[in-house]
Amino acid sequence: MKTNGSLPICTSSPPDHDAFVTIHPSKSESGILVTVQPPTEPLDFAASHVPCDIVLVIDVSVSMDDQAPAAVHDDQGNATKEDFGLTVLDLTKHAARTILSTLNENDRLGIVTFSAHATVVQQLTPMTPAHKKMADANIGNMKTVGSTNLWDGIRNGIELFRSGEADGRVPALMVLTDGQPNIGDPAQGYVKKLRSLAPLPAIINTFGFGYNIRAGLLKSIVEVGNGNYAFIPDAGMIGTVFVHAVAQLQSTYATECVLEISAPDGVLLKSTTGKSIDHPQEETGSGTITVQLGNLQYGQSRDIYLEAVDQTGHRTTFELLGENSIMSATLTYSRMSSPRYAAFTHQDILGMPPLPDAVMAYHQSRSMICQLLSSGLSVSGFGYTEKTHKDFEVFNNSLQYVMNNIPARDFKDEYNRSLMADLNGQISEALSKRSYFDRWGRRYFFSLWNAHAKQLCNSFKDTGPLMYNNNPLFARYRDALSEAFDSIPPPTPSTRQSGGNPAAPVSMTRYNSRRWPCFAASSPVLLVTGDEVPAGTLQEGMAVQTPMGPRRVRAVVKTEVYGAPMCCVGNLAVTPWHPVQIEQSEGGRGAWAFPTDVAERTIEYSGTICSVLLERDGDADAHAIRVGGVWAVTLGHGVLSGSDIRAHRFLGDYNAVAEELIMLGPGESGVHWSAGVRREADSGKVCGFERLPSASMCVVEGRDLARPDGTLPEIQV
Repeated sequence: MKTNGSLPICTSSPPDHDAFVTIHPSKSESGILVTVQPPTEPLDFAASHVPCDIVLVIDVSVSMDDQAPAAVHDDQGNATKEDFGLTVLDLTKHAARTILSTLNENDRLGIVTFSAHATVVQQLTPMTPAHKKMADANIGNMKTVGSTNLWDGIRNGIELFRSGEADGRVPALMVLTDGQPNIGDPAQGYVKKLRSLAPLPAIINTFGFGYNIRAGLLKSIVEVGNGNYAFIPDAGMIGTVFVHAVAQLQSTYATECVLEISAPDGVLLKSTTGKSIDHPQEETGSGTITVQLGNLQYGQSRDIYLEAVDQTGHRTTFELLGENSIMSATLTYSRMSSPRYAAFTHQDILGMPPLPDAVMAYHQSRSMICQLLSSGLSVSGFGYTEKTHKDFEVFNNSLQYVMNNIPARDFKDEYNRSLMADLNGQISEALSKRSYFDRWGRRYFFSLWNAHAKQLCNSFKDTGPLMYNNNPLFARYRDALSEAFDSIPPPTPSTRQSGGNPAAPVSMTRYNSRRWPCFAASSPVLLVTGDEVPAGTLQEGMAVQTPMGPRRVRAVVKTEVYGAPMCCVGNLAVTPWHPVQIEQSEGGRGAWAFPTDVAERTIEYSGTICSVLLERDGDADAHAIRVGGVWAVTLGHGVLSGSDIRAHRFLGDYNAVAEELIMLGPGESGVHWSAGVRREADSGKVCGFERLPSASMCVVEGRDLARPDGTLPEIQV
């Protein structure tokens, strides 16, 4: 038996289209997956974004004057830092202006700064053209002073929402700090104080910059505030984190979402996404559990995996229920207005077919990762407290258990592989050294946990969260924000470089990390002479070795990245989805594979990455070069479809790639610089290269990107 539906509560005006709820058992019948599915997009997709009320609460204590250099790697792979003279506050102002640039008269923006005390810089104000000029000036006038009174900033931000009607807009408080509050903390703690203010008029998002933050406190605040926490380890992540956070708001379908799930008598339900100060509420002696979902975004489901346990807490199965196997789930939510709506379902859990194995494995694995990441926190009435290095070995043992038992390891679809990429990548790296774990690992884990638990794409960085919000609506808003961050006038540097010279012109793409299918510029490429040269030194006309003999380079595409996940295969550092070919132990070439499936380890890379176009050849095997002892596919190989790992509609199409190179503009010696890849709105697949906003704003390695004579190397199309 299955019934479901949707109805408004206390209103005669139904929503334009509804969310719905489904329940599916696991194959073992020891768990269930409850899915809340909002509509994929608004009825009027062509309209602007969902209107928002945003209050920026910005730390202006003296530490925000610290320099924010971008870490890079040179063409030899050496780690270095590039100082543009920007401070943390400079970059925060730029992020605020990015948000401002995408708002319109239907949105409102408020600004609060805090140091020793909070200052309301701007009330919530509609962003008409005149008001946007005023807001821009207010942002520009921010200056650092004093200590860090975080609570006063949050309190004043909340009060801005209570001073006016927010009907029809998504309300959000966005708090950025780079340190630990050292004055004005509420005596009863942030958690109890925030709960005393319930109901809160807006969600609270926190952004922790650098390594001196109290990540446990920031995570506690967002859990009470039904928002999201993001860790910004350094300057290169500011852009991408803010871009994704605002895109989440602009694609919101519903707010104040609460899911209540009831199991038959004799069965209790247990949450599986880790410990929580706002743990799903379980009604004593019953099988009812209530989950606070916060906001729902168009096109992104919320999937809650729950385990069935008996009265003693031991795992059980639904098959013991017999005929009493009806389970229900009810979602209540607001559409940014006073009425509340409900979607409900009643299903015979034993009569429902299980989901495909890969789907259930993905959500079970996602829950296991959340439990692992959350184990770095202790929970008390005051909120989360970060565990110390003493728990390092315990954490490592937990990681090994998850790696050995996670269901995702047995599946090769992109969703399950994305979780394995997270485990084998940054999670493993954070636990590879105690110093990594203490400095950034713990703080990063809380941010990644938030992304996986709430199914949010929170940056361009991590492979797993990139699977969330993978839809045209979110991509449209995210890309508009990202383009604005990269292209609006860069901030005037507040500091001078060593020697007293003004800082060099700034490319803001350095501070907006994304991912592309390429290999590191420092990786050695085999020439026909037998010599090896760094990939970053390749130019048009150079003869390289391919599996089918010598071929000449026609063009090279270079992109600057920051904090990009790269897989190490042999001596090659390559992006996770750039096909490579591994030699068999008995000699000869093996099958093509994705680096994420064969890599010895994953690193975080900053600097130049390269893709290569060779002269045209009808044999796909002639479109590969030897990089770091590994064959790596090159652009325009001719494999457009089918089961071949290399198959790609754009990257395999020689003509399409050549046309895109022309669109990138002139290149010196066949070398073209891009701002990244362009993706199809509906599928998210790569369909082209992004051109740099302008040569005057985008200076890489201190030189103009344009060719002096304006000519383009000949590429036959």
